[in-house]
Amino acid sequence: MSLCKPSLSMLVALNWVGHGLLACGLFAPCMTITPRLEPHTGLAEWLGLVDRPETYSIFSGVWKLLRGGNVAIGVVLLVCSVLIPLAKLVAYRAGLADLRGGRPVTPTHRLAAAIGKYSMVDVFVIALFVFSSQTFPGGTEIELLWGTYAFGGAALLSIAVGFGLGRAAEDD
Repeated sequence: MSLCKPSLSMLVALNWVGHGLLACGLFAPCMTITPRLEPHTGLAEWLGLVDRPETYSIFSGVWKLLRGGNVAIGVVLLVCSVLIPLAKLVAYRAGLADLRGGRPVTPTHRLAAAIGKYSMVDVFVIALFVFSSQTFPGGTEIELLWGTYAFGGAALLSIAVGFGLGRAAEDD
């Protein structure tokens, strides 16, 4: 096995690890938002002016948006953060099965490549949350948790599997 062309078994294993990381990234805690009202956070908490810290997973954040009336944003995040990354990994799994069965992989790989570019919207949203936490009034903090890293790992693995699948399809 060379570095440029991983074995099919390695790609299949990486794809399954990507599925596991995606599940963790969708349902595990991704961020905690801690509202503050500096320099009077203690008094503001006592008076009920500042909410308690809240922890969200990607799925619970989307669910809260949908239930809170922000349906358009919730649907976009549901499609781009949940459905497209899952569809991409499933399409790669089908492409790998095609290669193992001696069938051409290009239609499946093209489908995954076409839908894959839309799955990065969620990374952009997380980046916006982190960036905006630097400018929230009163010192409100957003802390990224391990689910964010699992989700990012799934995204990186899907890129690696897609690259490997493309190389394997070219050689086939």
